[in-house]
Amino acid sequence: MILYRGIEKTINGRDKACLAPTIGDMKDKIGDLFMQSGFMLPMDLMEDLYQYYIDSGRDRLRSVPTDSDSLRELAYHLVDVIDLFDMDYDNLKDPIKPDEWVTIKDLFSTYAEDIDDDLLTYVMQFAIEKGAFRSS
Repeated sequence: MILYRGIEKTINGRDKACLAPTIGDMKDKIGDLFMQSGFMLPMDLMEDLYQYYIDSGRDRLRSVPTDSDSLRELAYHLVDVIDLFDMDYDNLKDPIKPDEWVTIKDLFSTYAEDIDDDLLTYVMQFAIEKGAFRSS
C-alpha cells in the first residue's frame, strides 16, 4: 500500500525534498498521505479527521506524537482508519477505539451529503455496532 511506503519514507527521512525533516514536517507529510488515501471522501472531512488524530484532545487516550516512533504508531493506526473507508475494516482486530467511532460518526453525519451511500451505510453500521450513537 502506498500509505505504508510513504509513512516509512517520511519517518526514516528518505524524502529527498527534506534532508533532516522535523516532527512537524513529518506530521504534514503523513497528513498529506492520509488525505490522498481517503480520496473517496470530502477533503474537509479528511482534514478534520486528521486534526482529530494529530491533536491531543481532552478525551483522547493517545498523546500528541512528539517523536518519530509515536508518529509512526499513529500513522499505522491511520492505515486501519483508511481500511474502514476502503470498506475493508478488520472487525476481528477491531483497531478503532470508542472515542474514535464517535468522531467518525459525527464527521460522517456532517458530510453525509458528499459521501457515497454505500460507504456511508458501511461506516455507520459499524458506528452503530461499536456504540458511537450511545456515546453522544
